[in-house]
Amino acid sequence: MPIQPPPSTYRCPTCGWHKTVVPKSDVMVRGHTWFEACPECHHAPLEKTSATMVELAIATLKGVIRK
Repeated sequence: MPIQPPPSTYRCPTCGWHKTVVPKSDVMVRGHTWFEACPECHHAPLEKTSATMVELAIATLKGVIRK
């Protein structure tokens, strides 16, 4: 049975880029819900942490506003 991954925040220690992703299913798409390297400076690897409640709320609001 597929299991949805928890919300995560990716951070680049070099340039400060960050993105919180909230996967809607178990499918992880590179560059959308999963990142190997920073899209700004191409530094790898990125720091990956569990999303905090504040980061999760902001990511959810951004998703609602885009629709």
